[in-house]
Amino acid sequence: MTSASFALLGAGAALPARVRGNDEPLFEPLRRAAAEGGGEVALFYGNRERRVLGPDESLASLTAKAGAAALQVAGLKASDVDRLYGYVSVSEFITPNALYAVHQELGLGQGALVVPVQADFVNFLMGVVLAWEALRAGSIRYALVAVGAAWTRNMDYTQGHAIGIGDGAGAAVVGASEPGGGLTLVDWAADTFSDEYGAMTMGARPESGLGYPTYGLAPTGGIKAFLSSGMNGPPRLVERLLAKHGVSRDDVTLISHQATRKLMDHWAQAIRPREYVDTFEDFGNMVHASIPVTLARFHHRLRTKYLVMVGLGIGAHQMAVLVRV
Repeated sequence: MTSASFALLGAGAALPARVRGNDEPLFEPLRRAAAEGGGEVALFYGNRERRVLGPDESLASLTAKAGAAALQVAGLKASDVDRLYGYVSVSEFITPNALYAVHQELGLGQGALVVPVQADFVNFLMGVVLAWEALRAGSIRYALVAVGAAWTRNMDYTQGHAIGIGDGAGAAVVGASEPGGGLTLVDWAADTFSDEYGAMTMGARPESGLGYPTYGLAPTGGIKAFLSSGMNGPPRLVERLLAKHGVSRDDVTLISHQATRKLMDHWAQAIRPREYVDTFEDFGNMVHASIPVTLARFHHRLRTKYLVMVGLGIGAHQMAVLVRV
């Protein structure tokens, strides 16, 4: 599974202009619940701001901007892209996914295959792995992995997890690299917790009077999954991946899923990386876009020998990717 010849050649991000702070009237029910203490709202905290797409702004366009930025960093053109992996969520239609609109806005060639990866919240990491496998098979030369999230439009703002949600898009180019060029892909690992299927979902919630698909945690199973596999799964996964390659924690920078400081602080203590970088305070929980947006901000400033990116999803599943800097 290992290889030293393929890398992340460039990363880019795009964020909406509108800033929503914690003092927004929208969050008043959550502020009252937090003052009373306990419940789901006690699990989600730590961000100061988040970015929000306006009602007439396009998430596909935002995702295309992130993709164009990644191509520019990599020194490539749209015509160089053989395959587009990623996901736009929540998409304009149930199907097809708006990743096809990203293909159009970027001006990718007709021969560039579009591969929507519905694996919330590890869409980006899974897209990177799938692109890497296609590269190793010799099927393509360059792939673009682009993801966009606008879940602020799909929240029940009486629920605790809604406090952190923000919108954003991130992307990366994957391709062959010269020695020392780009962030070299080393290995990946994944775990599946299918017994947690249904614990966290995006779906219709007529009982709440919401006429649009809405994200939510199941009353019992959601919190249980959060506190068990959510808290402890990523540290175990990262430990397994580092041990396989004899990599010391002191040589690692960590980028993770960014849902709440409760998870992130626990992961920091359990994994103990040399550095742990994030964009959570400024941009909140951008669900599957948090990792690539953070990568775009920090990839030129990594100071350790290795980077580990780890995320979790609501399948339920978790994935980690090891990269040599």
